[in-house]
Amino acid sequence: MRTLLFLIIASSAFAGEVREDWARVTALDAGPGVQPQTADEARQLSLAHLDKQERALRDYIAAHTGDENACDARLRLSRLLGLRAELKGEAAPEEAARLLNDAQILATTPAQQADVDFARVSEKMRRLRGKRPSEIERDGLLDAAQDFQRKHGGDHRLGVMLAEVSRLFDSQPKTKETLLLSAQKLTKDPGTLAQITDDLKRLSLFGKVLPLRFTSLDGKRVDARDWRGRPVVIVFFATWSAPSKKAFADLQRDSAGVVFIGISLDSDRKLLDAFLAEQNVKTPIAWDGKGWDSPLIQTLGINALPTTWLLDKDGVLRSLDALEETAGQLKKLSR
Repeated sequence: MRTLLFLIIASSAFAGEVREDWARVTALDAGPGVQPQTADEARQLSLAHLDKQERALRDYIAAHTGDENACDARLRLSRLLGLRAELKGEAAPEEAARLLNDAQILATTPAQQADVDFARVSEKMRRLRGKRPSEIERDGLLDAAQDFQRKHGGDHRLGVMLAEVSRLFDSQPKTKETLLLSAQKLTKDPGTLAQITDDLKRLSLFGKVLPLRFTSLDGKRVDARDWRGRPVVIVFFATWSAPSKKAFADLQRDSAGVVFIGISLDSDRKLLDAFLAEQNVKTPIAWDGKGWDSPLIQTLGINALPTTWLLDKDGVLRSLDALEETAGQLKKLSR
């Protein structure tokens, strides 16, 4: 009897210890608790907090090898290693993939299996973030997302996932539309629904004459109808967006013989003027200083930078991604 009582007490004490250790892990989900003042400070705070989370997770995994949180702990550590590598501009360590495989083995419930499958898709998405993926990489992500949809059609994360995957398919409008319409039915997240509304607005313009009119920086009225007879490159950009500045420079360089138009989301005219002078820009630039709140930007459904379009000689919007094999697209439109 005493032995049984001891085992019950010991078991209860161990369960309490597990709960306390797990509570220490999940408490760190709240973040660093400090408001950064600069982008560099935010990065340093994030890295320091990830180090703290890593220690807590490794301690937990070492102390509680087979408890109910074993799968989640490994998923969390795998995701953490990937995020830290991304912040440092490095490739994710091999350990991140091993941890995912370990979590797969430990997943004993449908919910845990969904978590593992979601983590695999998320890892693919993270590897493609900030880069222009190859067709093979893009299709691989699409296959993974659609496989997740087949296996876990009722998962609450599915809508957001499909909306994010759709961002990579501006060069394939039909695929993008299919993903967006599916995502729209599956999510209630306000931010995601707003993104989907904007994306569908842009898609509705595809294959149609673009009704673009604006007042340029020099005060002249500009109308897209005036460009008929020549292909047109349109770049939505801002000086605070490094990728869009690069897209602007690259497309301006590759736009010999066609019309090149920039539409700026800057609020600071001086910064914009300095950038345009640096790029030796002579073509019309649209700017109203209202950024994302600009009526022009909202009417066209622009929600990400860079956004790059191509119009054909008749003013029809033929490409929602001018950066995808630019030379080939322009050659086709110039015929």
